[in-house]
Amino acid sequence: MYRNYIFDLYGTLADIRTDEENPDLWKKTALWYGEHEAYYNPAELWKRYLALCHFYQNQSEDPYYEIELCDVFRDLFHEKGIEPSADLIAETAIFFRCVSTVKLRLYPWVMPVFKMIREKGGKIYLLSNAQACFTNPELEFLGLKNAFDGIVLSSDAKVRKPGEGIIRNLFETYKLKKKDSIMIGNDQKADIAVAKIWGIDSLYIETETSGKYDSAMKTAKELFKERFEKLPELLELC
Repeated sequence: MYRNYIFDLYGTLADIRTDEENPDLWKKTALWYGEHEAYYNPAELWKRYLALCHFYQNQSEDPYYEIELCDVFRDLFHEKGIEPSADLIAETAIFFRCVSTVKLRLYPWVMPVFKMIREKGGKIYLLSNAQACFTNPELEFLGLKNAFDGIVLSSDAKVRKPGEGIIRNLFETYKLKKKDSIMIGNDQKADIAVAKIWGIDSLYIETETSGKYDSAMKTAKELFKERFEKLPELLELC
């Protein structure tokens, strides 16, 4: 039935835990900045990071506007009189993400299901609320760098799910048809909501980070309690 399988990433394909409130993160990140002659104490750095995130978020009245975190990492250097190179900004983002990440793994069902989709002639797309500076290296780490026929990330699109703009970006960029497409994700308020707004089928997958189930957001295809063996049937691959 489907030709285009549109997946969320974090919580759907990848099991992830991050902790940006851990004091050790800010101690280590302050050391990183200090090694590049931008001197902060940990509390000051955390405060300025949050303030800059808030500043950029307020640049738009769109509630689903997505900032670019590399702008924040750049400005943290600027505030200490340092002009960072593009490479240093990228390295800073990766350092920050590595230190703040507690867990990152690919769910075991992903590659077998992707293989089945390919064998059926389907195409695979990624539509994720994510920062490109974090996600691009993590796709390579997870073995997904070349797994998709197209990728749209919220930091690139400047809008996050369930904002209609992000899914419109995907469909217009890759010339997809609604009737041929299904959205697969673990977040009812983002993944399932954006599919409903756009008028395409969706599959909700309950995982550890899905949050409380909302019956008002019920969709025709749902999978609970990690019964991943049901995925091929739900995706109409068998």
